[in-house]
Amino acid sequence: MIRRPAFWLWGAACLGGALIAVRGMDAQVHEFPVGTLIGAALLAPTLVVGVWLLRRLHPIRSRPLRCSLIAVGWGGLAAFGAALPANAAFQSILAKIAGPEFAAEWGASIVAPVNEETLKLLGVAVVALIVPSAVRGALDGFGYGALVGFGFLIAEDFLYVLNTIVVTGATQDVNAALFSFGSRVLGGVWWSHWAMTAVGGAGLGLLLARGSWTGAVAAFWGIALAMALHAWWDAPVLSGVAMMPLKGVPILLVTVVLYRVVRRRYLHRFWLAADEETKRGVLVPGERHVLTHRRWRRKERWDVPAGEPRALLARLRTAQLDLLDTAFGGLEPDPRAADRLRDDIRRLRNLLNATGRPPRVGGRVGPAKRRRARPRQGVARRRPHRRP
Repeated sequence: MIRRPAFWLWGAACLGGALIAVRGMDAQVHEFPVGTLIGAALLAPTLVVGVWLLRRLHPIRSRPLRCSLIAVGWGGLAAFGAALPANAAFQSILAKIAGPEFAAEWGASIVAPVNEETLKLLGVAVVALIVPSAVRGALDGFGYGALVGFGFLIAEDFLYVLNTIVVTGATQDVNAALFSFGSRVLGGVWWSHWAMTAVGGAGLGLLLARGSWTGAVAAFWGIALAMALHAWWDAPVLSGVAMMPLKGVPILLVTVVLYRVVRRRYLHRFWLAADEETKRGVLVPGERHVLTHRRWRRKERWDVPAGEPRALLARLRTAQLDLLDTAFGGLEPDPRAADRLRDDIRRLRNLLNATGRPPRVGGRVGPAKRRRARPRQGVARRRPHRRP
């Protein structure tokens, strides 16, 4: 991963964005240390919990931690830092063209969607350039877009904590930090940057995976929809904390519906690939169900002894999931990866069978219980006639 130029581009962009952000907030941080500490103490666990939840948006298995951290780092450092001077410059141009009053009222809904969504969606492309197998379709673009947007959200919320302290007169640091956290995180996290960037990331992920005109059209409309949702959120209508749900619920509904669509399409292709490998003899009947559900994979681990058998089972399931993922393509597909994974699966299965404790019934936990036939009510059992 570190040998790829995109990784060093990501590192340089994150470092540059962090320097810009620190320079812009340094004076406030030194002036309000108590509010800064409280804001950081509240946002740090929020970041951890949010990343954990968004990684599990994938229906089959959690997204790789390294790719998730790359996405979050881009959103919280590179995109956020670059957005600060970009927004200020665009706002200045808009004020000169349309007038200061128009820029003050509508500037946020025009400037932020264009600058911020473009910068955030670059993070999805960077993840795909660093780890080409990470983005294989719309669902992956949705997931990494959500992670990039969430990183941006946490960094922006920290800035809002500092700004709230200044706006309230810099006399109630603790109350200002708590109010900012409550309104921005508890009240607005459900339909904020992660949702908007996830929508655009879904279209971009389809383009990166296929590289076709269909993917280009999907990317265009996905990015346009993400910008439209962002513009609606920043528009000077339905203002105030009380009106926040009315503005946010449409954004959340669009995001949830899109997620359900791309999730269903992913699972359909996943099942087709699993059925094909079952016909080849690489998978055994029943393993498709186990590979689809995390719950079944957790249960079957307890069906084999700890130690080598359980480790072999984990490696077998990982290789099988990797094999099924190869059916989705990617930015740089390896035509020989599938054959290598099939050989690994056969080898691991033989080693697991040699331990004498392989998973039961094609990977399912426990054999099916047979129900004993019961006589119908009102019908007496016929006893067999015995000869004297």
